[in-house]
Amino acid sequence: MRSFFLILIALYISSCSSVEKREAVRADHDLDMRLPAIDDMIVTHKKEYIERCYMPVIKKIASNSPRPCETALQQLIERRYSVTYTQDQVDMAADELFFRDMRERISKKVKTEPNLRKSVQKRFNSMDEVMAYYQPKYTFRKPE
Repeated sequence: MRSFFLILIALYISSCSSVEKREAVRADHDLDMRLPAIDDMIVTHKKEYIERCYMPVIKKIASNSPRPCETALQQLIERRYSVTYTQDQVDMAADELFFRDMRERISKKVKTEPNLRKSVQKRFNSMDEVMAYYQPKYTFRKPE
């Protein structure tokens, strides 16, 4: 029985050591592209997403009451990659789900804050352009 627990502990430690934790840090921008309200919102939500959704899935930690975002990420990964998946595959799925949610949040914020709306309209022609600019800066994928 004791050896069983030692094996479980060893497996847990080895699985955790191979996972690279993703971070949410503010991206660098040219002066004319800085929109702190959007950057702050993305960083705040990405930190929460990493802790609540991404890490439980990547570490394969079963939860008694998984959060909806964790369930959505797990289901997307299993549909695309089955139950054996890599961190790169989790990164791609997390990008898709996280930025789908961020698109809605950014759009709502732009609509409700006139100063931000003016700043966004000066820099971008559409929400697609906003997302095309911000997604690579805050991607889950490891930079190469």
